[in-house]
Amino acid sequence: MAIEQDLVNAVIDLDENKSYGLVKKMVDDGADPNKIIEILKKGVEEIGERFSRKEYFLTELVMAGEIFQQSAKLLEPILKSMEKASKSTGTVVIGTVKGDVHDIGKNIFVTLLQVGGYEVYDLGVDIEPIKFLEKVKEKNANIVAYSGLLTVALDSMKETTELLKTNGLRDKVKIIIGGLPVDEMWMKEAGADAFTDNAFEGVKIINEWLKSGGG
Repeated sequence: MAIEQDLVNAVIDLDENKSYGLVKKMVDDGADPNKIIEILKKGVEEIGERFSRKEYFLTELVMAGEIFQQSAKLLEPILKSMEKASKSTGTVVIGTVKGDVHDIGKNIFVTLLQVGGYEVYDLGVDIEPIKFLEKVKEKNANIVAYSGLLTVALDSMKETTELLKTNGLRDKVKIIIGGLPVDEMWMKEAGADAFTDNAFEGVKIINEWLKSGGG
C-alpha cells in the first residue's frame, strides 16, 4: 500500500510530523497496530544501515529513535487493550550498566516492550549493580536486560549477574544483554541467557521465553 511506503519514507527522511500524521491516519483507518510497528521498524532499520555506511550520523540515529518511540506510543493504548499472553507475565528491569551512558537502542527496546504489554522498569544509564538487584527484588521481575556499548560495560554486566546470584535471584530471572559489541562471548562472560544487537529481535527472544515458560 502507498501509505505504508509513505510511512517508511517519512521515518527515513526524519520527518516527525509526517510520520505521526501517517500513524494516526492508519490507526483511524483501522490498521493492525502490530503491522504499523513493523512498518516503522523498516524505516528505523534502513537508517541503521545508512548509519553503518556513514551516510547518516549519530544525530540522525537519535532523531530516528525519537520518531519511532513517539510514533509507537500512539499505538500503546490500542495494543494494551488487546489481550496478550505477555501482559500479565512479563516484568522487565532494564538499564544501561555502570560506566556506560548510551541509551538509543535501550530506549527503542523499552518502547517496544511497553507497547507489547510488558511491565517495564527503566533504570536509566550508568546503573550500579545494586540498583538492578533492588528493582528486581521490589518488582519481582522475571526478565533483566543489560545495555552497553563500551567494553567497560562487560565487567559491569558480570558484576550485576554475580550480585543477583549471591542474593539467590539468578535462577529466578532470564537475562538478556544488548548493544552493538555484544556477542556470544559477551553473553557467556556476563552470565546471561541471550544477547542481541537489535531491539526488535530482543523482544522476540523475550516473547519466546515467556511462551515456553522460561521467563
